[in-house]
Amino acid sequence: MLTGVYQLPDLLAILPKKPGGGISPHFKEAETGYNAWVNKKLGWLFAIVCVYNAEMPLLAALTWPLASCQELSAILGYMTSSFMLEELTDRCSSTKAIDISQLWIKTLRDSDGGKTSHHPFIKTMHRELVPTMKAAVDPFHWPQFIAANEQFAKNTVQEALDREAHVNEDAPCNIQSYMVMRRETIGTRPCFVLMRSTRRLYIPDHVLAHPVMEEMEDVALDMVYIANDIYSYKKEYGDNGALNNLLTVIQKDPTADHLNLQERIDYATKLFKAALDRFHACRNKLSSFGDVDLDRQVSSYADGLVDWAVGNIEWSVVNHRYNTFINETDRKNNIMKLNSRHLSSQQLLILFFIVSSILFKYLPARSLYSVWI
Repeated sequence: MLTGVYQLPDLLAILPKKPGGGISPHFKEAETGYNAWVNKKLGWLFAIVCVYNAEMPLLAALTWPLASCQELSAILGYMTSSFMLEELTDRCSSTKAIDISQLWIKTLRDSDGGKTSHHPFIKTMHRELVPTMKAAVDPFHWPQFIAANEQFAKNTVQEALDREAHVNEDAPCNIQSYMVMRRETIGTRPCFVLMRSTRRLYIPDHVLAHPVMEEMEDVALDMVYIANDIYSYKKEYGDNGALNNLLTVIQKDPTADHLNLQERIDYATKLFKAALDRFHACRNKLSSFGDVDLDRQVSSYADGLVDWAVGNIEWSVVNHRYNTFINETDRKNNIMKLNSRHLSSQQLLILFFIVSSILFKYLPARSLYSVWI
């Protein structure tokens, strides 16, 4: 097992400030309502072990700083749905992942999709979460939102297939192919659609498909997942050896397999800086689309991408899901310490089941999660 002290980059220092402001003023209200809902619907013990430490209300408030309280509630409903999809397919076979992903997207896409399902969480999606999303997401953006999630569901299955392929430790890895794949499996494209909805940006598909627009969105996604892979490495390494993580892929790429962990972190930092440079270049390269209001919306969309890239890092450095830093001093100095005493989320999940089996007779009902696993 890896041990040691590692210097992480100060990514916030090289990024611009968020155009949308620091954090949504509706954060506390949304957090209180969401935590009460989670405790009621998912079961308090599972909520404590697997949901609360993800601190989704904080992530939503930092990455969607302009969202209304109603919109934040809908966003949290979506984040919970996508989080559960990832949790439920994270360790299962590809065959099981296909079944779960197809049921999940069918429920999101079709108002009657989850009507006959016996899975409690799918029922909750059908009865509560999807209607809440539809009420908050602009009808203009709903088809774009569904299309983005159809691709996300397919990529969830691909991750399961990749995990099975990685059973062979000699499976070839390539940094470039991983980066293209990771843009989709990070699950942020649907969030960008929600961001356009909260900002009332009615950008038509043909404009979004413009090569410079596509590249600008792609490199914004690069910034999100590169930062995510750096800050989540400690957690993922404890869970499964960080199989689907950029720092591991760098180690397995023949062009960089000689690098130690610190050098891989530095390599990933260079990739992040290159993505940021490309983002600025794309934004400067964008020409007028022949409509003043449309040009304003495109510029506002670029602002929203900055909000997302920065807000994601702000959340990553403080959330308890990753637990990247042992104390506040290490956080301020961007010092990550790895040691054999680190308790992984997989170990916490095992502890959860041990405790829940002991306390089962005191719990009112099985959690929504337990029916799926």
